Amino acid sequence: MENLIIDNISLIILLPLWIFLIIMCGRFFSVYVNKNIIYFLTLLSSLLSAGMCGLALLNLKEPIVWIYPFIKINEFSISFGLFVDKLALIIALILFIISFAVQLFSISYMKEEQKNYKFFAYLNLFNFAMAFLLFSPNLFQLYVFWELVGIVSYLLIGFDYKNKIKSDASKRVFLINRIGDTALISGIIIISYVMYSLANNYNFVTLSLEDFNSISTLLMAYTTMPVFYLICGLFILAAAVKSAQFPFYTWLQDAMEAKLPVSALLHSATMVIAGIYLIIRMMPFFTLNPILTNSILILGLITAVICSILASIETHPKKILAYSTSANLGLMFTAVGLVNIKIAILLLTAHAFIKSTLFILLPQEKEMPKINFALFIIASLSLAGLLLGGLGAKELLFKTLKYNQILSYIFLFICFTTAFYISRLTALLYKNTKLKNNANLTELIAFFILLSGNISLYFILSGTYHISEPYAGAIGGAALAILFAKNNKLEKLNKTPRLLEKFYNNIVPVVYEKFSKCLNYIDNKILSNYKPIIYLSKLPVKMTDWIEVNIMNKSVSLISNISKELSERNMLLQSGNVQTYNAYAFIFVTVIIAFIIIGYTIIFG
Repeated sequence: MENLIIDNISLIILLPLWIFLIIMCGRFFSVYVNKNIIYFLTLLSSLLSAGMCGLALLNLKEPIVWIYPFIKINEFSISFGLFVDKLALIIALILFIISFAVQLFSISYMKEEQKNYKFFAYLNLFNFAMAFLLFSPNLFQLYVFWELVGIVSYLLIGFDYKNKIKSDASKRVFLINRIGDTALISGIIIISYVMYSLANNYNFVTLSLEDFNSISTLLMAYTTMPVFYLICGLFILAAAVKSAQFPFYTWLQDAMEAKLPVSALLHSATMVIAGIYLIIRMMPFFTLNPILTNSILILGLITAVICSILASIETHPKKILAYSTSANLGLMFTAVGLVNIKIAILLLTAHAFIKSTLFILLPQEKEMPKINFALFIIASLSLAGLLLGGLGAKELLFKTLKYNQILSYIFLFICFTTAFYISRLTALLYKNTKLKNNANLTELIAFFILLSGNISLYFILSGTYHISEPYAGAIGGAALAILFAKNNKLEKLNKTPRLLEKFYNNIVPVVYEKFSKCLNYIDNKILSNYKPIIYLSKLPVKMTDWIEVNIMNKSVSLISNISKELSERNMLLQSGNVQTYNAYAFIFVTVIIAFIIIGYTIIFG
């Protein structure tokens, strides 16, 4: 059984791709595909992939590497394959469990939607892209599927492309993520070039994950510190954009225009955690210099504080949860900055199950079943750090932070604001939503799958921590939200001056405008009046003009004249006299025979 699972580990990736092709090819060739078959195949894909990830995680003793040459130039070869270790399997397991629950919820949510087969096809393609990203053996392959994840997320966010607001939002998300994508490919190319120049081993040039320790040591030893900082900074930038960290968290607000299942999928354990995954994989580079790890830690704390404050003054439910996602990802960055990967994975797992539950429990059309509201309260308390998996993950992070007084105070403030904004959101939903008795059975199954994942994490962590200051801070935040609810002041917080919104809406455009004017001045007043530059800019035009006039045009004219002359000579030959034609033929044959005789004499003489 052990060998059977390990030997067929590639099915984890191929299953979602096969289902995607079945759905899309069937429609492309106008083959009727029953909706129930599409639902069954999609759920089966996620369920089997999750099961295989779980069994592989139990049986895996050492990383599996399957490499196949993809591009080969002399001795240089970029490989394509799989790199399976426990980190990739844990995140893939979370991915497929949450995907299964979200797909189950989507069956009910999308039942009235036209062309919902395409939506389920995109969900399968997204799982394929994320799984291949997680199991990539080198940075080149990781980048390819990093881009594919971005493309599929664009398709999912803009699924209602006829709606201009949603279409524009998906475009903004896609464009902002291009910043991170550019940073990632730039870092990959620079490292690969440095390895090509320094290393005798061509495997280093392909940036295999297995060789990261050696590559990072070589990079540190043979490059200057500014170059090393530049390369690592590019990877941090790529991760920060993908995981919606400060100041790039705004794209996550645009992603809120997507449908609830898409928001639940993207904000939990899929697209946004790609940045965290990249940072963890690149730790052999960052741990060589404490400035880099401290930068990741500070970036995470800044994002967590700012987004927690913004969530506390927001009133739109999906936007509150979007800010919350950035804040919790900031805590994961903090854990990675402390070089505590285990805590980062625990935070990721807890957040994945909690946030996906909260998103799919959000009310539709101002109505919400009572049992859904009860489950929403449980998930909210877990996010606040008062219950289940969220409690254990935050307490373990505090154990790491409490040795630094400043960091511990900042973390307590984050715990306080987290409990405040999620309790405030719960109170707003209770106030503005009509509770009803009936509930959808399919949706309930999806909710309880996610809840059971949260409960399982709680039992896994039980006995590893003790309730301490973060718990007290969370109780204080929840109590303050309840106090505001009793005094009907929940919405008034929205009038609080939003310094960061003013920063983005007023300061950033002004700075960008000044920068553009500066570039325009340099272009028009300096570069345009500098004679050497003017001459150089005109030189290609003059050369092109000379080539066109003296070579291209004259060549065409010469060919035309030759053709005309041959035509005129041919006309003279066309006399219409049969005797003349016979004379031409006699001369032609005589010449050919003469050449044959001469050639024969030369060859055999």
